[in-house]
Amino acid sequence: MKTFSEEIEILFQKFKKGKPFCFSKFADGEWAAMQNEYLNNSEFENTPNTPNKYREELVNAIRYKDDNYYIGVCCPCCNGDRAQKMRDFCGQDESHMTFANVFVNGNYSRYRETFLKSYSDYDVHLVANKNSKFENLPFKPEKIYPIGFSAWVNDYNLINEIKQQNLSNKLFLFCAGPFGNLLAHQLYESNKNNIYIDAGSTLNPWLQSEGFRRDYYMQDFGSRFKNMKCEWN
Repeated sequence: MKTFSEEIEILFQKFKKGKPFCFSKFADGEWAAMQNEYLNNSEFENTPNTPNKYREELVNAIRYKDDNYYIGVCCPCCNGDRAQKMRDFCGQDESHMTFANVFVNGNYSRYRETFLKSYSDYDVHLVANKNSKFENLPFKPEKIYPIGFSAWVNDYNLINEIKQQNLSNKLFLFCAGPFGNLLAHQLYESNKNNIYIDAGSTLNPWLQSEGFRRDYYMQDFGSRFKNMKCEWN
């Protein structure tokens, strides 16, 4: 049985070792895109005009398997029967799946104490919205790759640009919606000499470039999500 508080500790222990691995999270937005549902959340969109190529790449990402490749998927407490559908769809074994919310909700304070404080120990390569306030971050990235709206389509060429650098011993952080999944999968598959983490919205309080605010970090508003412990079953 997976527990919310234990799962972030398991990931952090992998991170502390400093050895290459990849974590990529697939939440409700990514699932909607894979199911070709209409979506526009002000950060990315999936419409009838979105080429199927990008949805296929998302499917490849959630189904990719490697000993050191881990994915986050929806939980039933937040997403109902969508959670089991996603687990069946991805075909991953239990040891390579965890909560898509593992860094947020009731785990966000722990994330800030562990992962966030440790980012300064690495040469961070950050992919995030071009309108972000990068100067606010509590760590200094070695390199920033600015992206725009619906980057999984509009900035797709960045994947090859990064591959061509043939980097090693870097920490890649993706704050990029479904583009983070494509980056995590394809960069890790081509170069297993770095750590790749899909950080999602966890840096929003500093970057302040989100298309919409998430309740879990709106501490001043008494969000119920800040203490929420997601459940696996």
